[in-house]
Amino acid sequence: MTIYVGPKRKEFIVHKKLLCESADYFKGAFTRDFKEARKGEMYMPEDSPGAFSLYVDWLYRSAIPMANTEDHLHNLYELYFLAEKLCLVVLKDKTMDSIQDMALKYGLKDELITPELITKVLNNTSTRQDRLRSFCVWQMVFVYTKRSLDESEEGEDSESEYESTFAEPGSIVLLKKDMRKVFQIGRNNFRFLDDFVIRLSGQAQVGTNNIIDPRERNEKDADDRCYFHCHKQSFNCRPSQDAEAGGSFVRKVEGNGSV
Repeated sequence: MTIYVGPKRKEFIVHKKLLCESADYFKGAFTRDFKEARKGEMYMPEDSPGAFSLYVDWLYRSAIPMANTEDHLHNLYELYFLAEKLCLVVLKDKTMDSIQDMALKYGLKDELITPELITKVLNNTSTRQDRLRSFCVWQMVFVYTKRSLDESEEGEDSESEYESTFAEPGSIVLLKKDMRKVFQIGRNNFRFLDDFVIRLSGQAQVGTNNIIDPRERNEKDADDRCYFHCHKQSFNCRPSQDAEAGGSFVRKVEGNGSV
């Protein structure tokens, strides 16, 4: 089958059986009396060619390739959105692992949480409980808290104007330049702002001696490695590791839901 992706209609040729077995979205289009089935082609103008290329890799190799470019990072986010559109929980979880792995391997921090990327995440995910949303909120709190402490230790002005808004006095003080980014995003999405406040308060309770890095995950701990996964809590996505699963570190869940 031929799939044309993006506004410039980049062409991909993929086996029909693989497409139809991977998602009901393609099964419905190519196995019923629709024009896609009759012509053997489909147009996906709103999707990312880079993300679809990764999707094809996953279809044929059951793996998502690693790369070290900004384009690849953006393609991973777009792949997550595509998996959301196709209702592929397994692919969403694998993509989330790939984002964490790439971020940790290449030391990515602010690159993961630019206003552009965060806005895309908010616009392309369906609920505030979405795990990529949560990852971005955790990453913002991690980066901004760490930067504030580092600059404070270096004797630079920590600009603590917003301290009392988000934490108990003396707990976590964020820089104005970082809070401006939060407000820039949150002015059009109050749920995001609320989630950020909840997460920052959670970090304040833990203390600044233990700043949690969401890029890291303990593969031997099912709760930790799956914290940013979308599958049901009872589902074990690494059954072969059952025997090695430990009880080391479990991220705290604040409030009534996961943030």
